[in-house]
Amino acid sequence: MRRFRQPVATAGGGSPSDVTEHEPGAKRGLILTLMAVGSALLPLVVAAARAIRHRWLPVGDNAYFLIRARDVLTEHQPLLGTWTSVSFNTGTNVNNLGPLHFELLAGPTKLLGGANGLAVGAALVNGLSIVGIAVFAHRRGGPLLTTLAMAMTAALGWAMGSELLYDPWQPHNILLPFLFFIVLVWSLTCGDPTALPWGAAIGSVVLQTHLSYSIFVPALAVWGVAGLLLALRRRRRDDPDAWPAQRRWAQRAGGIAVIVGVLCWAQSIVEQFTSDGPGNITGLVTSLGEDPARNGYAYSARLMATVVALPPAWLRPSFGDAWIRSLGAGRAGGLPDPPSLALALPALGVLVAVLLLAAWVARRRDHETLLAVSLALFLLFLAFVTGAQAPISTLGLAPHQYRWLWPVAAFASFAVLATLARRLAASDSRRHTMARAFTVTAAVLMVLNLAANNQRAGPNSDQYAIAGVRELDRDLARLDRGTPLLVDNLSFGPIFDPYGTAVMASLQGHGIPFVVKDANTLRQLGPSRRFTGTNARTELLLRHGDGVRTAPIGSHRIALSEALSAVEQRELTELRDRITALIERSGLTLNRAGREASAKGELAVLRRQLQRRSIDPSPLFASRELVRLGRDRLLLLEDTWADRLARYAELQERWDRQTVALFLRPLT
Repeated sequence: MRRFRQPVATAGGGSPSDVTEHEPGAKRGLILTLMAVGSALLPLVVAAARAIRHRWLPVGDNAYFLIRARDVLTEHQPLLGTWTSVSFNTGTNVNNLGPLHFELLAGPTKLLGGANGLAVGAALVNGLSIVGIAVFAHRRGGPLLTTLAMAMTAALGWAMGSELLYDPWQPHNILLPFLFFIVLVWSLTCGDPTALPWGAAIGSVVLQTHLSYSIFVPALAVWGVAGLLLALRRRRRDDPDAWPAQRRWAQRAGGIAVIVGVLCWAQSIVEQFTSDGPGNITGLVTSLGEDPARNGYAYSARLMATVVALPPAWLRPSFGDAWIRSLGAGRAGGLPDPPSLALALPALGVLVAVLLLAAWVARRRDHETLLAVSLALFLLFLAFVTGAQAPISTLGLAPHQYRWLWPVAAFASFAVLATLARRLAASDSRRHTMARAFTVTAAVLMVLNLAANNQRAGPNSDQYAIAGVRELDRDLARLDRGTPLLVDNLSFGPIFDPYGTAVMASLQGHGIPFVVKDANTLRQLGPSRRFTGTNARTELLLRHGDGVRTAPIGSHRIALSEALSAVEQRELTELRDRITALIERSGLTLNRAGREASAKGELAVLRRQLQRRSIDPSPLFASRELVRLGRDRLLLLEDTWADRLARYAELQERWDRQTVALFLRPLT
C-alpha cells in the first residue's frame, strides 16, 4: 500500500501537499478544486442577490446588527458585542465580549447602504470562511482533501438553508467562521505556523461574537498551539539542517499572531477600564460565581445525540427551530424533550467507535487525518462539557445556544471521510476519481441550496414583519431630523417584537437621532444613546394589533401598517360576532387533542371556565385562546364551524402580528 509522506512546510510558507503530481494531474486537481470551491460559494451569492432583489430588511435582533455596523467609526463606536441573555441568569447586564463581528459587517454596510450592505456583509463573512477552509485544507492534502472539505462545507450550508447564508444574526453567521477556526486548529497540530495569525483573528471573532463558544475557543487554542509545538519539536529532531529556517518562520508567525490578538481585543479592554461602573469582563467574571440551573451531563448527551449521531443528524431537517419543537412536548421552562438517554448513549458510542476506528486506520500511514480524527474526538468532548454547563434561563433553552453542534458534527464527518479517502487513494487515478466524486457531491448540494429555503430560525422567522417595516419606514422619512426621539423599550414593544429594533434602524437610516432609557436596550445600543432627561423632547411609541385603533394619551399617530384589507377586517368582525353567538348558544367542548392540551396545563382560560361550567367569550377572545383553539382545531365542532373558527384564527393572527402603528407625543 502506498505510504503518504507527512508534508513538510517550507520557510516561505508554500502549500504542502501529500503527493507530487505530474503537470496534467496537477491541472485536473486545480480544476476540481476550483469547481468544488465555486459550488460551496455560489449559494451564498445567489441568496444575497435574491435578498437584494426582494428588498429584504433586517427585523428583530437582525436590525441590531445594522445599527451597530453603521455605528462603527462614529460617535457611537461599539466596544462590545450584543447584550446576551446570560444576563437573565446572573441578574447583571452583560454583553458578548467584543465588536469584531460588527466591524466585519461595517464595510459592506457603509459601502452598499442599509439592508443590502448588511446582507452582502453577512454573506462575505461566510464566503471568506469557505475560501479559508479551502486554502488550509489544500495545504493539508491537496485537491483530495480540499474537495472533501468543500463537500462538507456545502452540506453545512445546505443544512442551514439558503436564507440563513446572508443572515447577520450571530448564532448563524458565526457557524462557518467556527468551522474555519477548527480547520486552522487542525493545521496547527499538523505543524503549519501560517495558521497562527489566522487562528488568532478568527478565534477572536468567534469568541467575541457569542458566549456559547467560551469553552471551545480557549480549549482549541491550547490544543492547536500545543500540537504546533510538538510538531516543531519533531522537525527539529528529524531535520536539524532545516530547523533554523523553520524556527524563523514559526517565530515570525507567532509574533504576527500576538499583534493580531492585541488588536482584536483592544476595544474590549478599553471598555473594561472606561465604562461607567464595572466593565463587561468584570461582570462576566462575577457571574461565574453564580449558580444558575444548568443542563447537566445526561441532558447534554441527549441533545448532542440528536445532531451528531441520530438521523438526520446535522443535515437540513435538523437545523430549523423544529429541532426543538419536533422532539416532544418539552420540559418546564421551554426545554426540549430529546430522545432518551438509553437511545442517545449508544448512538454517541457508535460515533466515538467509528472515530476510534478511523484513528486506528490512520495511526501509521496518515498523520494528517489521524490529527483530524483526534481533534474531532476532542471537539465532541468539548461539546459535551459546553452543553452540560449551558445555563437554563427564564426563557428556557433556545436552539441558538447549541448551533455549534453543526460545525462540530460536520468536522467529525470530514475526519472520518478523510481517513477513508486517503486510505483508498492508493494511486493518482483513484485520488482523482475520489476528488471528482467529492466535487460532484458539492455541486449537487449547491443545486439543492440555490432555491430559497427559510428554516425560520431566530429572527429569520419574523420575515412576515418586513412589509410593515417598509411602510413605517416610508412615513418615518417625513420626520424632523434635528430633534432626538426617546424610544423606550418598555413602551416600544414586547420581548422578541420584530418591529421595534427595525424602526430604530429606520430612524438611524434617515438621520434621526434617538435615545433610550431601558438598561437592556442600552447594552445593545451603547451608552452614548442614554436618555439623560433633557436630550429628547418627544417620545416615539409603537403599538400592535388592536392597540393601533386608539392613540395613547397626548399622542398622535404618524405611521400605520394594517395587515388586513377593509374587506378582511369586516370579515373578522363578522366572524367574532358569529362565534360569540355560537358560544353563548352552545358552549364549547374540547375534542381529544384539546383535552390532551388542557391536561398539559395549556388553555388555562377555557379550563377555568369549564370547571365553573360557565363559558364567557370575552376572555377567550382577549387572551387569544380562541386563536389557538381554531388554528389547532381543538374543539368538537361541525366541519363548517371548525372552518369558520380556523379562518377567524388566521385573520386574527395576521392582525395581531402584522398590524403596527407609530405615535408621537411630547415628553412632560
